Amino acid sequence: MTYLQQSRHITTIKMLIQVRNYMEDLTLEQINDLALAYSDVARSLNEFQFVHWSQLTHEQQLDLNAYQNSLLDRAQAIQMQTTRPAFTNADQMTVRILEGAHKAKTSLQHLNDLPIALNVGAITVALAAYAARANARGIDIALRELEDLTNY
Repeated sequence: MTYLQQSRHITTIKMLIQVRNYMEDLTLEQINDLALAYSDVARSLNEFQFVHWSQLTHEQQLDLNAYQNSLLDRAQAIQMQTTRPAFTNADQMTVRILEGAHKAKTSLQHLNDLPIALNVGAITVALAAYAARANARGIDIALRELEDLTNY
């Protein structure tokens, strides 16, 4: 590695450390709240699947199973801290994610429209994935999409 490359590498590391200093890690309570919210949505998807079993195609059943598994995997990953998202305002972001998950859960309990319910599941999985990566823009998009679906 040349001197110039080493210098750039060190500068990049310093910048990443500075950015990380402005980020807030999630508290244990926030982690547990998110894990519980993801599990609750997975449970609601399972209940939806049970109620609408005879109306679902095989592919839709597989999709719902995949959404449930993905949400449960995200819940476990955040609790085991294999993913450690950090946000510039962790409290606000956690509240927004929890509100989105709650909206997904409650809408699944009342929806009878299969395609919309499947989309709610898919968007909630995307929300959890964006949260795991601390992708604020992705979270915003997923929350907007979820809002549109649940107000349908």
